[in-house]
Amino acid sequence: MPGYPIELDLRGRTVVVVGLGAVGRRKAAGLVESGARVIGVDPSGGVEMAGVEVLAEPYRPEHLGGASLAIAAAPAEVNRRVVLDARRLGVWVNSASDPASGDFSVPATWRDGPLTLTVSTSGASPALAAALRDRAASALGQAAAGLVALLAEIRPEVLARVADPDDRRRALAEAADPRWLDLYEREGAEAARRALREALGLGRDSC
Repeated sequence: MPGYPIELDLRGRTVVVVGLGAVGRRKAAGLVESGARVIGVDPSGGVEMAGVEVLAEPYRPEHLGGASLAIAAAPAEVNRRVVLDARRLGVWVNSASDPASGDFSVPATWRDGPLTLTVSTSGASPALAAALRDRAASALGQAAAGLVALLAEIRPEVLARVADPDDRRRALAEAADPRWLDLYEREGAEAARRALREALGLGRDSC
């Protein structure tokens, strides 16, 4: 059964990554980027990562105290212990060696500014998920992230200036029309901004 997709706000929350090999470092880097407080546990030590508090010691259940999430990216036998301890403590956990044993999986992710694209195969093939992510990201191109940034700029103005809920919904739906992406690709950000503001009745850009 496929899982329920969700985007978490981890700003300021503690996430523990057990095991700082290639997989653990990659997951830790993504968590730092999301604003989480990341604690990495790895007995080998010698790992330095920006934004990660590294504990060079063997994993203990106490490491999960106060954590919102845990990532088990150590050898399989350690990951099994992390999953059991996390379940006992009520901490949501992901196991790199046995994804089905945990509470959530981490999809293949591509980010460009405010745009995030994720692809999941529900554990059937992480490699295929990564390949499909790359193909989709290539198809979207740079204009997609640029348009998202433009809509992030315009949306608050629509919400502030359009009082009627139905008119507001129509305006936001109009702003999401694919033709703006085509315009952005052809003529660039400023042309798309001017045309979109005119279509939404926002007048000239104050900037």
